[in-house]
Amino acid sequence: MEDTTAEDTTLESATAGTTPRRGRLKVAVYAVFFLMGWNLVLLPSLVRSLLTDFGRGDADFGLLLLVGALLYTLGAVTSGYLVDRFGRPVVLGAALIAYPVSLALMVACQDWTLLVVAAAPSYWATGILEGGINGLFLDLHRDERGRAMNRLHLYLAVGAFVGPLAVGGLSLVDVGWRPILVGTAVAGATVAAVMLTGSMPSGKDGDRGASTHRDARGLRIAGSLIPFAGLAVGINLYVAAELSVSNWVVRLLDTGTVAEATLVLSVFWAGLATGRLGADWFVERMSYYTFTYLCVIASGVLLLAALAMTGTVERIVLFGLVGVCYGPVYPMIMALGGGLFPDRVNRMSGALSAAGVSGSVLYPPLMGLVAETVGLRVGMLGAVLLTVPIVVSVLLVQRRARHLPVGR
Repeated sequence: MEDTTAEDTTLESATAGTTPRRGRLKVAVYAVFFLMGWNLVLLPSLVRSLLTDFGRGDADFGLLLLVGALLYTLGAVTSGYLVDRFGRPVVLGAALIAYPVSLALMVACQDWTLLVVAAAPSYWATGILEGGINGLFLDLHRDERGRAMNRLHLYLAVGAFVGPLAVGGLSLVDVGWRPILVGTAVAGATVAAVMLTGSMPSGKDGDRGASTHRDARGLRIAGSLIPFAGLAVGINLYVAAELSVSNWVVRLLDTGTVAEATLVLSVFWAGLATGRLGADWFVERMSYYTFTYLCVIASGVLLLAALAMTGTVERIVLFGLVGVCYGPVYPMIMALGGGLFPDRVNRMSGALSAAGVSGSVLYPPLMGLVAETVGLRVGMLGAVLLTVPIVVSVLLVQRRARHLPVGR
């Protein structure tokens, strides 16, 4: 059985004993993840308008993605430490405020370099939010980590599904990118107000308090380093593959209208939402590992088929199915991490979130250069090939972590 820590007691007294307050907290958290999903595809959906207005090319957009990924990684990897030191209300509150302020600054920019600088705080903030909220949910749902994480990330996928549809629809009535950023900033400020006035378990000193038995757990933690590295590699490569599709599919389909291209992106994210919703029904009834393997392998096969097709309807269906298979992979790897480190979820979730988002640091931005040399279709074939090392890394975790309390 997993150890019961001081943080458990704090969480139970702060949330489990007050069902209405815990319910409001969950609604607010789901709203944050919806907004994070919207933000994930916001700039990729606006890529044509941005590059046209500023007179820039694909490589410049790739650089923006690179800067954003680095800052997102910084936010995620430091989120666990900051939560331990200052508590979730302070850390997540600061990130929730920084996000809409950053978008407002972007609206005022007339120069591309200034736009990249203004966007920086929004990427840092979303990194903090992902790491911190993943840790919060792993703490609140220790018995059904797989189901809880898929449910949480379902809202991120729904936000990413709605985003391209909204952008595509607004493009039909000639709404520019600036009003869309203004609306997103207003929504972010509203969500921030709800979170900041709600009740949230502190999480402060949770990992440090759990570390009081460090000597007794030393051997177990040392033995878990290799499994954790396997999870980190797996989640890193998964995000690289997922964002290669999400960030560039609109550009890949530039022979059609903006509305048609963003529709494919929306269907892709609708698939992710569907995959996570479906996982909620049966993930606790089977091996976490087997479920993850099946999703990863099927996603590679379907993506290869999608790239081979030229018909619009076939592409829409296949990219949607790719999303269905992609959907549960990130939550499942995070759930396995929660099993490896049940008493260090703050720093574990931050480290895995950072490992995940660092997958967007190299390959997705690099595709901007690939697009200008051999084409995006060739670049996306790399996402297909990434399925092999993802499976191998999770298999390594399964073999090395059998003596640890990992998932099922």
